[in-house]
Amino acid sequence: MAMHRFMSILAASLFFGVCVGGPAAELTFFPAVTQFSPVPSGKGWKGGEGPLDEATIRDTIDNIRAHGFTGIEAPTHRPANEEAIILRYAQDQGMIVSYHAGALELFGRTDPPDPCIYSPEYAKAVRANAEKALAPLKSIPRLYNVFAYQDEPFHWGPKSFGYTDGIKAEFKKRYGYDLPPDIESIRNDPKKWLDVINFRSDGFPDGWRQVYPIAKELAGNAKITLTHDSHNTFGAGFSSHSELAIDDVGHWGGDFADLFVFDIYPYMMFDFRFGRPAQLPKPRISQTHYAFAQMRALTQAYKKDLGFWVGTYNPAWFAAYLCPELAAMRWSEREMSMTAVASGANYLLTGYQIPVDAGHWDTFGDGLRLLQKAGARILDAPKVRAKACMLFPRTQLIQLQQEYFNVGLSYELFLRSFGELDVLHEDQVTDDKLGGYDILVLFDVELLPEKVANHIAAFVKNGGTVIADCVPRSNELREPSQTLEAIFGVKGQGADRIRRSGHWVPNKTSPPGWQCRDDKTPDESVFSKDEWKDAAMGQEIALTLVSPRPCVVTTGQVLAKTVSGQPVLVRNEVGKGRAYVLGFCVQDTYFRAWEDEDPDARDQLGELVDAVTSDAEVNAHVRSSNPDIEASVRANTREAFLFVINHESEEPETTVRLRDLPFPIGRVVDMANDQEISTTTESQGARDIELSVDRGGVRLLNITPETVPAP
Repeated sequence: MAMHRFMSILAASLFFGVCVGGPAAELTFFPAVTQFSPVPSGKGWKGGEGPLDEATIRDTIDNIRAHGFTGIEAPTHRPANEEAIILRYAQDQGMIVSYHAGALELFGRTDPPDPCIYSPEYAKAVRANAEKALAPLKSIPRLYNVFAYQDEPFHWGPKSFGYTDGIKAEFKKRYGYDLPPDIESIRNDPKKWLDVINFRSDGFPDGWRQVYPIAKELAGNAKITLTHDSHNTFGAGFSSHSELAIDDVGHWGGDFADLFVFDIYPYMMFDFRFGRPAQLPKPRISQTHYAFAQMRALTQAYKKDLGFWVGTYNPAWFAAYLCPELAAMRWSEREMSMTAVASGANYLLTGYQIPVDAGHWDTFGDGLRLLQKAGARILDAPKVRAKACMLFPRTQLIQLQQEYFNVGLSYELFLRSFGELDVLHEDQVTDDKLGGYDILVLFDVELLPEKVANHIAAFVKNGGTVIADCVPRSNELREPSQTLEAIFGVKGQGADRIRRSGHWVPNKTSPPGWQCRDDKTPDESVFSKDEWKDAAMGQEIALTLVSPRPCVVTTGQVLAKTVSGQPVLVRNEVGKGRAYVLGFCVQDTYFRAWEDEDPDARDQLGELVDAVTSDAEVNAHVRSSNPDIEASVRANTREAFLFVINHESEEPETTVRLRDLPFPIGRVVDMANDQEISTTTESQGARDIELSVDRGGVRLLNITPETVPAP
């Protein structure tokens, strides 16, 4: 019997390409995991109380597998005898297991670490905790990954700061002076404020780096996994549940986990935008794209895997938001899971449970089955590095204590117009090459460390392009800095933008309302405006600008002015490169175009971005002619996968332009039907593909070279 069981597991391992006992380096499927839960269609458990027999368990797992899932979550939260059957049968059928062990690090959002992470007792306490929590892993032969840390970590505020002798000694060793006794005493001391905030934030990774080797030792080859979320670690921290802007994933690093799973609250519900944009979350996908780019910057830099929690239409997830409108969005799980993979995710996990609606469930299955036609080949084809990146200004976040999340609107405008956009964290700016990008974008960046500003200046002089709607003129200590003003050829540009606060929570089963808002909430209806009615770079512009940002032009060339006579588009040539200044807040102006339901204004803003990047002579690898239809490409030297996803548009037609892939394009095949798709060759070797994608629809195309290279 034991030999029969072993052979059954071995056969499944060979079929699915997974080595028994490891995290499956040889996967031949895409890791897509769900919880054992009721299925709304097909055979299997339909819910309800009472025990489940083995036949029902098997039918349920077969249904799950038939929908494209390749993994099951443990613990299953079923009785012990049922869990044994669930995990045994799932693994017999070649499925992997994701295990939730709970937090091993002994610290969290609200309380100081106990014991102190800088004491010898800390690692001992972690080991004792881990040995108990990870003991069940020994009975899971097809274990893929282990969630071993607190969920969605962040510092709630000063109450999470410890003042032990070990913490004080560590601070003095790093910074050369005594740790201030409280945070309020140093608010007006920029140097100490920066030191202390960074030190406090660094406490989390200082602890995780001690947990990681212990967890790796006890978990075997399984991937140690950490979940990050969107509303506290992507520039949204200040006043958003956390009391200070202190944490971000890029600064924390990635050398203490193997897999980082991104959890943004479902785009079909809400995503923690601030103020009025939270009430009118358009374009819906913007904050998902923006935060995903930050996670991609983290995981690519540390060569780690990226995953995604897929929100499902299930009351176990967020019952308060379920409504007929969301029920009608039966494509939402498919749309979000494919968007995640298009953005670089190599792992999917439902959060939480299978959709309760048969339409949602079956459409989700359509997407996952399509994804599984590519399978593990996608894991070997990373998202193509964009030619443009947007800077994330961590020091500004700390020093100004202002949200930096609504800027995702600016990110989305550039992404839609240019075609691709990465995020470059301020900490990653360590030389003049800026990671090899051709374009750097600065949106709402008014403060930068002097060394970062110097690298950007050298980047432009050496041939790079920088585009900004706000020219930084302060350094890390909040002192004046002219380094980048000289590069842009302007001085004294304003940094006005509409100050927004609070998250609108769109409950359906109870009255909707504001969260994280107080009496100090600014009046968002009060803002400045100007008109742009002028030709620029071949574009006729007629725009209302929200939060205009006037400047004094020094060496720059004024390409356009507002009706009031202020420079609105300035170009400066420095060395071999160019710098462009936009004289208005992009996020405010773009959002107003959505709020006013003004597609012409949105189109003009997109055409402006296109005109500036064309003037800089930089073209993206991929671009969709329909801005509401996303086009994203993952590739290696042997093949590429083109994802085309309609997020917003009732107009299904788009032309996707591809260029500069790792190989000359040969065949393009629609993976849904294995039919070849024709392309046309445009200027400079670009290839155009005309496609039709209905709203919420997804197309997945496989692209191979003219001559397939040897592996």
